[in-house]
Amino acid sequence: MAQVDPDQAAERIKKLIIVGDNRLKQGGDDKFAKARGTFEQALRLAEDVGQGDRFRPFIQARLDSIERLSSGADG
Repeated sequence: MAQVDPDQAAERIKKLIIVGDNRLKQGGDDKFAKARGTFEQALRLAEDVGQGDRFRPFIQARLDSIERLSSGADG
């Protein structure tokens, strides 16, 4: 992977988290899948640029929330 500016990577990760949050708010039948994909993308980027320890707790909390919300939505 090419050298990545840590500040630029952090900004991109933050934007992905915001996009994931917005996808949950927008609703729709596929909101959980879209948000999950965006959060997973943010987590992969964080891991790839060595910022996993910084962002993983925030992203994982959102992924856990999606699991709880989506299982509750089915029942």
